[in-house]
Amino acid sequence: MYRRPEQRSNEEVLPVAKVQHLQPKLDENGRYTPCNGKSIAGDEFYVVEAVDTNHEYDIDLATEAVPGEGACEEPCPAPPKHYAELGCKPILDEGQCCPKRYECPELTDRDGNKCYFNGKIYSAGGKLAPADQEQNSCSPACFCTNNTTPATFQCASIDCFEFMDAGSEDCIHQYSLHGCCAENTVCGKEKLEKLAQCYLDDKLYYEGQRMYPADEPCRTCQCKPGFDNSTIVDNPHCYEIQCGLELHAGDRIAMGCIPIYFGNHRCCPISWKCPSDSDEVIVEGRTEQTEVPAPNMQCKFGKLTLNKGDGITSDNKCVDCKCTVPPLAHCIQRADC
Repeated sequence: MYRRPEQRSNEEVLPVAKVQHLQPKLDENGRYTPCNGKSIAGDEFYVVEAVDTNHEYDIDLATEAVPGEGACEEPCPAPPKHYAELGCKPILDEGQCCPKRYECPELTDRDGNKCYFNGKIYSAGGKLAPADQEQNSCSPACFCTNNTTPATFQCASIDCFEFMDAGSEDCIHQYSLHGCCAENTVCGKEKLEKLAQCYLDDKLYYEGQRMYPADEPCRTCQCKPGFDNSTIVDNPHCYEIQCGLELHAGDRIAMGCIPIYFGNHRCCPISWKCPSDSDEVIVEGRTEQTEVPAPNMQCKFGKLTLNKGDGITSDNKCVDCKCTVPPLAHCIQRADC
């Protein structure tokens, strides 16, 4: 569950013509399956379309499974969560399995008096679309407000009783699939034994409980009769956690801020780093280049232009910011600090 912390400092760290050559598919976690017909995640493969004459490919999710050539021996690292939530598309070179960059919508040239979320534009006073509101049930009654510039969403807050409940060993909380707070509490050994049971990561759960897969940190599952723990990605009782970045940090995104992730950055950011006049580029481990990289292979951050691999100075020794996969840099707060 993502909760928007109150944060104001720059680095305050708080609790996304048909061709015969086939490329692997990007799954919901941003990882690519190999193209030898043996899917790592058990997903089908997809045809791609050529988007220019330089043999770059923009993955077009089709519905027909097709085998491919040139297997990827290892899955690609999961991309930072913000690429998926901001509608960025992965771009690959021909024959490559992992994206070299992403193609993102323009984020800093948006109308400062409007709010943006999930491809929709909201004027001041506009309420979040019902389908999007359902996916963000812990932030109810969201509407766009332009009391500040850039405009941002304002939402009510919910404090679920179970968050403040110490709980009991013989009590469990039951949830609906996308609900925020528990809908029911079941206590007592006899009542629990009548419920369906699920096993995930060697742990026992009862019907209605939420489960958090160790190998899929950005997914939540619900214990239901018939739950199959052999697959998480395609499991009907599991869903991807939505960080709601544009909902909770649309103003920061519009100001060109970049997300700070904690350790393994496969899920929601914990804070944001915003541009400041003192920012400088850190050129590390890169020899002098004879050719200037194409603009789409660089990251922009405030007044800075970073080549792939370049870092950004930080006032926090525990936070490392770098241009890893253009066009957006991101930061990692090290877990060992």
